[in-house]
Amino acid sequence: MNNIISNFGQIVQQATERGLPLKKKAILREYLQAKFVSHFYSFPEANKLSFVGGTSLRLLRGLPRFSEDLDFDNLGLNDKQILALVEKIVEIFLLENIEVELKVTQREYKNYFEFHFPNLLHHLKITTNPKEKLNIKLDYASHWQGQSTQVILFNQYGFIERVVTNQLDQLVVQKLAAYAGRKRTQARDLYDVVWLYAQGARLDDKFLKANQHEELVSKAIEKFKQEGATKSLKQRLKPFLLNSTDVDKIELLGDVLQEMRAA
Repeated sequence: MNNIISNFGQIVQQATERGLPLKKKAILREYLQAKFVSHFYSFPEANKLSFVGGTSLRLLRGLPRFSEDLDFDNLGLNDKQILALVEKIVEIFLLENIEVELKVTQREYKNYFEFHFPNLLHHLKITTNPKEKLNIKLDYASHWQGQSTQVILFNQYGFIERVVTNQLDQLVVQKLAAYAGRKRTQARDLYDVVWLYAQGARLDDKFLKANQHEELVSKAIEKFKQEGATKSLKQRLKPFLLNSTDVDKIELLGDVLQEMRAA
């Protein structure tokens, strides 16, 4: 038995005391994400990877929605160095008797990792299916240029570590680019852009230009005019929100984009 299984009641209590809804699978995933990130940034070479995306916003900034993947901007490591770093974290998990399977996908333009945790969900009685695994994906990108990073002291679930991330004004650019660029719209992108704007994030003009995104706001406005905030998008987003009534916030994206254009 590992510490997660023996201490899961305490983990859930910590989560609910922080205002999280009693969704045990989501809490377990977030705990594993927190554990991974804490161990990850204990190694000096990890400082050349900037923690971005929804899970970064959730763990470091308090984004009120659950997130599934770990996303990083690569600031100077090669693929072999990143793989070696990931394998170190897997080794730590295994030494702590946490069973984890690592799947490595390496393609010409896309490399990512998948962590599969067998048995945990069944042992914790979150599922009745003994074969069901909890999965976490780690993605990293090297195409973004001109990042301005900051270090945030991450302190959750008993873990504490300095974590590198991008400035808010760049994170909102990346989120808006994700929204405008996807063929299949993800509701989380709409929500995150609105939330970031509410936190005071504004588009970083230099970052936009460095990544050839000068027309990003216009593209996003056109997309929102065509698609809007549909009922289907809301239904997909709702299970991930800490407060389900926040789902209507995605309707505000059009107003946010108009203010961004006027700025």
